[in-house]
Amino acid sequence: MQSLSRRFQLSLGVMSTIVTAMGAVAAFMVFQGELSNRQIAFLGDYVAERSTNVDKRFSNLEGLHRSAAQELERRLQTLTPAEVDRLTERYFPARPDGTRRSRPEDFDGRLTPDGDYVYGMGAFIVRAAETPPLEKAALAAAFQVVSGFGQAAHGQYDNFYFFTPSARLVMFGPDRPDRLMFYRHEAPADLDLSKEEMATLTSPQNDPDRLTRCTNLQRLVQDTRGERLATACLTPAYAGGRYIGSFGSSLELTGFFLDAIRNTLPGASNLVVTSKGELIAFPGFQTPGKASEATVAGYEERLGLRALVKAIKADGRSHGVIENPARDEIVAYGRLTGPDWYLLLTYPKAAVTRSAMLSASWVLALGLVASTAQLFLVVSLARRTIVQPLRQLAATCEPEAFGSGERPDIGKVEARNDEIGVLAKALRGERDKVEEVMASLEDRVHERTAELERANAEKSRFLANMSHELRTPLNGVIAISETLAAEQTSPKSRELAELIVSSGRLLEQVLTDILDFSKIEAGEIALAAEPFALRAIVGRIAELHRAAAEAKGLSLDWSVSPQAEGYFIGDAVRLTQVLSNLLSNAVKFTEAGGVTLRVERDGTGPLRFSVSDTGIGFSDEVKARLFRRFEQADDSIRRRFGGTGLGLAISRSLVELMGGEVDVVSQPGRGSTFTITVALAQTQGAEEGASGGPSTVLDIAGRRVLLAEDHPTNQKVVQLILQSVGVEPVIVENGALALAALRAERFDIVLMDMQMPELDGLSATASLREFEAENGLPRTPVIMLTANALDEHVRASSEAGADLHLSKPIRAAALIEAIVDAIGTAEAPQDLARPAGLEAGLRP
Repeated sequence: MQSLSRRFQLSLGVMSTIVTAMGAVAAFMVFQGELSNRQIAFLGDYVAERSTNVDKRFSNLEGLHRSAAQELERRLQTLTPAEVDRLTERYFPARPDGTRRSRPEDFDGRLTPDGDYVYGMGAFIVRAAETPPLEKAALAAAFQVVSGFGQAAHGQYDNFYFFTPSARLVMFGPDRPDRLMFYRHEAPADLDLSKEEMATLTSPQNDPDRLTRCTNLQRLVQDTRGERLATACLTPAYAGGRYIGSFGSSLELTGFFLDAIRNTLPGASNLVVTSKGELIAFPGFQTPGKASEATVAGYEERLGLRALVKAIKADGRSHGVIENPARDEIVAYGRLTGPDWYLLLTYPKAAVTRSAMLSASWVLALGLVASTAQLFLVVSLARRTIVQPLRQLAATCEPEAFGSGERPDIGKVEARNDEIGVLAKALRGERDKVEEVMASLEDRVHERTAELERANAEKSRFLANMSHELRTPLNGVIAISETLAAEQTSPKSRELAELIVSSGRLLEQVLTDILDFSKIEAGEIALAAEPFALRAIVGRIAELHRAAAEAKGLSLDWSVSPQAEGYFIGDAVRLTQVLSNLLSNAVKFTEAGGVTLRVERDGTGPLRFSVSDTGIGFSDEVKARLFRRFEQADDSIRRRFGGTGLGLAISRSLVELMGGEVDVVSQPGRGSTFTITVALAQTQGAEEGASGGPSTVLDIAGRRVLLAEDHPTNQKVVQLILQSVGVEPVIVENGALALAALRAERFDIVLMDMQMPELDGLSATASLREFEAENGLPRTPVIMLTANALDEHVRASSEAGADLHLSKPIRAAALIEAIVDAIGTAEAPQDLARPAGLEAGLRP
């Protein structure tokens, strides 16, 4: 046993030393290589960032040009020949030399009759009398387009122009030193720029793919000194498939070249070359222009410049790092897409390797010191912390083997807070530990169960409070804004008021979706099993969405096959909710065409509800996540159409609770079809419309209505709604006052809030029913008007004796319909049935 201990310590020390030394060498090699790679990657990232920042000017400019071209084409479609002539005379008055040029005030600044401010504009039309009609219309329409887009992008680009193939142009350039005088006054009447590169660069022959193209470096046309270099970037414009010119901007690049060369990394050299290997900017660059032949020859000899550019093109990336095939150098490059140039950074490869080795050399020195110290530390630490305690533990099992007749005291070993201490305690009391764990396990299970039950109860209370607190202010916002919208006389005021209404309705729908999904997750939704007429349900929900469809110019058709006619047993409210979600989505995501709702059935099989549209559709990839909660097709859909992303998740959950399933078929751009299959039992029922309450509309003007409501805003909301139909309600602030009023006089109907001080609505309603029963009085209809919208609140209302339950925010039409129905039912003969599904339509 002693020999094993010594061998263990010796072996541990030797292996530790060897491993440390090998690790140090390996770490040095890896670290040196990693440092080299990081330096190279840094060079690539440095150039990529610089070239990307420059390239953004070109990519942003391309987007600006294409937007302008689209706007120009749209305007051309609306201009008549007479309007073109009028605009031409306004923008480009004729000059005696046969040209047309812009007015001075269009550059100096003027306010148009439409309230637009025009400034910085110049135009030059040669041979004006020979201008073709389409080109003339394009120039007239381009004046406002160039002005608007030029002003919008003035912070980024100091000029913006429209250039026709025959070199006629409209330009925005308020910051040009010559104030565009060259085009407005100085340019000769016979100036011909049609052969210039910028006039032919984007023609269909030279640019069949209609890309944004940039010219070679050239001095500005109006710069007579020739010291400033620029490139003109142009994007072709088409109208009805015909090429009419180009939108462009000239970018002055002299400052960019100086900055690119002077600001570089220590030890590196920067170059700017064209895609043909022509040297544009280089160390020592001072005067704008291409390098001299001697300079190009020097770089060609040292770098193999053209071969280097060819290797970069073969690499096939917009930016990266390659090794120069001509010499031992690293070249980081970045492509400038617009002008098709390259920013190059050359760095000696030997410098990278040398720097990495110097940085990593400390690893070797540290490893040598560490391996020597570790030899002594590991052996002594192993003896004290592992070998000796394990010998003591072994002696407690077989004392004779270690020359002792009694078991040693291992109290110090048990006191250790490590694996050996745990092992020592386990040898002494493992059985006691297991029994203790088993005894406490049941208590922990009971405690956790109680915690979960408390958490579930708290969640339910939270949902109830959230629903109540949010619906109460929404009631005032929506109902009062509806009244406000109806009273507006100007279109602008009515639009603003209706915007408040629609925003409130959207917030109400979001709240309802979140509460429904929370109840589904908690398993708190119980489906009703009541008979309903399928055609009535389908027709009602389809007609509800017809107005939204027709407002967008869409058709909405629905049909129920003969096999699906009749009455079925199920939850009409939840089925209506599912169909409403699908129809709402179909109308929302369809811009042209129509929406179709069909209900079919094969024999006595399950019902199939299919909602088809001709909307945007989606791919199989989107379909895979479509029914997830808080998911939509993509971020652009959310930004464009809004929504919580819960509608389809709730619909699928409800259908699955009914024992059915949901399927969808869609193609991008060709519409979608959602199909719901649900097996519902068919039952016998009266013919639709046979007994639906009173056949005539009840006039409730002058009726006595008692409103029990403690919230001043809600009192005003109900008062405004009732006054619109000739009813002035009696208002009390709590249930106790409501009972006192009902005992003192007769009312046609009671509108009761659920939560009130002194006596709540449920208790007041229950007390009213007891009072009516004790005194043999006829039943007074009671409608609960409350922000409590959960299913348990609806059940509580019914159990207390209420006839209907209306959730806030209240819709004026729903409240009046509920009052008419309740009064009409109360005054009708007792055997006259209530219309099927009315309560369902008023539930949350």
